[in-house]
Amino acid sequence: MTDIAATAPIAPKKRRRLSLNATLVVGIVLTIGFLVVALVSFFWLPSNPNIPVIKNRMLPPFLPDHWLGTDGLGRDIVAQLMVGARTSILVGAGGATVSLILGTITGLIAAAYGKLADETISRGADIMLSIPGMVTALVLAATMGSGALTTIFALTAFFTPSFTRVIRSAAMSVLQEDFITSAKLYGRGKLFILARHVIPNIAGVMIVQFTLYFAAGILTEAGLSYLGVGVTRPSISWGMMLNEAQQTVGISSPLAIWPGLAIVLVVLGLNLLGDGLRDVLDPKLKRRS
Repeated sequence: MTDIAATAPIAPKKRRRLSLNATLVVGIVLTIGFLVVALVSFFWLPSNPNIPVIKNRMLPPFLPDHWLGTDGLGRDIVAQLMVGARTSILVGAGGATVSLILGTITGLIAAAYGKLADETISRGADIMLSIPGMVTALVLAATMGSGALTTIFALTAFFTPSFTRVIRSAAMSVLQEDFITSAKLYGRGKLFILARHVIPNIAGVMIVQFTLYFAAGILTEAGLSYLGVGVTRPSISWGMMLNEAQQTVGISSPLAIWPGLAIVLVVLGLNLLGDGLRDVLDPKLKRRS
């Protein structure tokens, strides 16, 4: 007799959970791998990524001492990728964290402190979003000089207005709930309501936005460094490696492949992580399923 349980199709809810788990697991694996590589770079590197070794220039990949080969000055590619991962965390997470803090503060003020505050902050965010991010980066590079700190400032200018709008929207949705009305009837002040009721209820949104903007920060930093207005040596960035690899395109194409592949995998991992967390933490998606 045929086993009905074995042949029955997977229910939609179960299929959704399986898909959700797959997305989240892949995102977690790629993100943890990225973080582990960056952490290891503080304690061990195959060689100094900034010291040229002319006799080793343009070595092919898959050699015992140089797993991914060397660049035009004989510097090890693996060592540069490892230090680049560290830089990506510093700049991407730094820009996303500062933007999250500033965006949360301004978004909550816009949502809770009346129409004047809302209009002022919202119009200010619109003005900042209307300015091309690359223009801001070029101005900062001209006034402060290129480097990791300048790139973090540029990312903060890029991301804070978007964070503000997302947090404002989420906070206003929570402030319309009945338990907020009850808290007001009990005489709770705005600061107490924001800290006790609003922030815990939008924490999921904040976490998801942080992961997505972390990925966007890495991608933006790579673009700025590629154009020469981001990270410069002795610091190392994957975007800077792509810029340097231009000189050897057609001679040693893998020099451009490895940092490009690193950027793709890390950004993909963080986006999958953000998508998975959004599905897990969003109560509307839970009710829909």
